[in-house]
Amino acid sequence: MRLENTFRVPLPVERTWELLTDLPRIAPCLPGAHLDDVVDGEYRGGLSTKIGPITARYRGTARFVERDDVGHRGVIEARGREERGAGTAAATVTATLHPDGDGTRVEVATELSISGRAAQFGRSLFSEVSAALMAQFASRLEAMAREGTTAAPAPVADGPGESLDLAATVVVPVLRRAAVPAVTAVLAGLAGLVVGRWSAHRHA
Repeated sequence: MRLENTFRVPLPVERTWELLTDLPRIAPCLPGAHLDDVVDGEYRGGLSTKIGPITARYRGTARFVERDDVGHRGVIEARGREERGAGTAAATVTATLHPDGDGTRVEVATELSISGRAAQFGRSLFSEVSAALMAQFASRLEAMAREGTTAAPAPVADGPGESLDLAATVVVPVLRRAAVPAVTAVLAGLAGLVVGRWSAHRHA
């Protein structure tokens, strides 16, 4: 499936590009992500996501397959496998930077292939997850930029850190949006049941 997201960083394009291509630095900005090691251009780490009481942890690798430092366009391929389970995930992420006033607009296109427990969810939910991830990621990048913490490289993370709680960031909002039509459907069903029983009683 293809997912598309856009966010803004309050830095000029050159500085934003420098920041976004420093994966060890920005990994902690992505909820649930951690980076353990970098070997010959291959980034090794994991991602933890939580849906209610269930936590799925993936471990895998990522690497740049294209990097245009002039056009500010990069393509990353990532592959992962569940730590406890047979699920797999593979993604090709293309990020393109554009000047946006005194900041930068970042367009992200993701081609995602997933199997296992997570595959039961439809594209709409993955779009919600992707949007929630990008929103939190962009918020943390913005805070990093405003605090002026982009000057020195950050250490590689050595632990899984927090999990992205999909129940709080995605599922609950989806259910809230679905609440009105769901209640309407229930009320309509009850009304039909009452009318049906009343009609049957009249003709008994």
